[in-house]
Amino acid sequence: MAVVKKTEKENGVIECLIDSSNILLSEYDESKKTLQLTFKAGTRYLYKDILNRDYVRFEISESQGSVFNKTMTKYDFEKVSSVDVNDLKEQIEEYRKS
Repeated sequence: MAVVKKTEKENGVIECLIDSSNILLSEYDESKKTLQLTFKAGTRYLYKDILNRDYVRFEISESQGSVFNKTMTKYDFEKVSSVDVNDLKEQIEEYRKS
């Protein structure tokens, strides 16, 4: 299923709710060239200097995890925070049902 909901926010950030075995949410800021990923374990990481073509490949893939492992891991990153992911998991479950 991959991306279940895509939202383009007013600040130019593209937010995607993802039905993946490991990734729940991506937030791509094209102007800053950053990609923030929220993982099922409740960790959030920020990847820097992301090429637009790599982000597009990630977003449209049937397997974000596969593209992440092949492409995004080459970028510099930092752990941003730990978060409660229950709400994200519930949203994804609702999309599965519909």
